Amino acid sequence: MQKKLAIGAMLAFACVPAMAESEAGFYTGAGVGKVTLEDDSAGVEVEGSDTGFKVFGGYRFNEYASLEIGYIDAGTPDDTVSGVLVEADASAIQASALWQIPISNRFEGYVRAGFLVWESENSFSFGGTTFSEENDGTDFAYGIGAAVHVTPKFGLRAEFEGAELDGTDMRALSIAGLFRF
Repeated sequence: MQKKLAIGAMLAFACVPAMAESEAGFYTGAGVGKVTLEDDSAGVEVEGSDTGFKVFGGYRFNEYASLEIGYIDAGTPDDTVSGVLVEADASAIQASALWQIPISNRFEGYVRAGFLVWESENSFSFGGTTFSEENDGTDFAYGIGAAVHVTPKFGLRAEFEGAELDGTDMRALSIAGLFRF
């Protein structure tokens, strides 16, 4: 009986992934979430939200540090102000460093700091007439999130990210899947 219990315990421990030692290596992932753009220009507040998505890839050096690059599509947030429809079609390339904080074998928190190289086409529609303008820039971006390691090769993330894009406040809440190589 003890021999069967010992063999069972050894097999159980062999099947449990060693997440705390988070293997170094490349990873990729994709996520979806709510993106909100808010601007207060000349006393007029514009706030719009839409569903956006993100694809990313990176390299994890150890259980604490990663570098990541990604593409973000912010959807087309819109708002109507005094009868004028304001839309922003925005996207960005993001480069950032992540600092992971292990909480348990399967869970970790993390913070993100980096830059967004972004572009946006803003349109203003009133009475059948539409005006457009294009903007772009490079700005500091930050984030905070939590991850759960479902298996040694697959994990899930929940994250809040933010940036100020030439006076426009961008916020995103997202859920993402992550695959390690």
